[in-house]
Amino acid sequence: MSKWKFEYLRNRRKTPISYWVHKGVGEQINGYVWCKEFEPPFPKKKPIKGFPFLTVTVHGLEIEFASSYEIKHFLEVMEQKNLPTTRYLSNLRGTGYGPNNHWLSRFPSHLKSWAKREKIIDAVKKAKKSLDASGADF
Repeated sequence: MSKWKFEYLRNRRKTPISYWVHKGVGEQINGYVWCKEFEPPFPKKKPIKGFPFLTVTVHGLEIEFASSYEIKHFLEVMEQKNLPTTRYLSNLRGTGYGPNNHWLSRFPSHLKSWAKREKIIDAVKKAKKSLDASGADF
């Protein structure tokens, strides 16, 4: 069984996937944590509401997304029949950070089988489809 929750948060919350998707502008000088601008950008704060945030719960695991770019990246990785190595994925980021720190290496191993991933992929796609249909700017 899966469920999802879309909410607006007062402060921007980064997820384990954020670093691997949103590159900080000037992060080589200031460090990622201090960056205010990102490429691709995070969704802007909605007046009164806050920052959009999606949590998909499936197989007892909460998977968090701070942007639609993160959903896209997550699906691109998880939809591969044979998962790529975290060394390969961290090299794509180009900072030398990882591979043991990559979100995929922290993903529970008992959920990495293709049968379990199919259910996870389906749950994330359903949540994304509902968000798109509602017109949420995510």
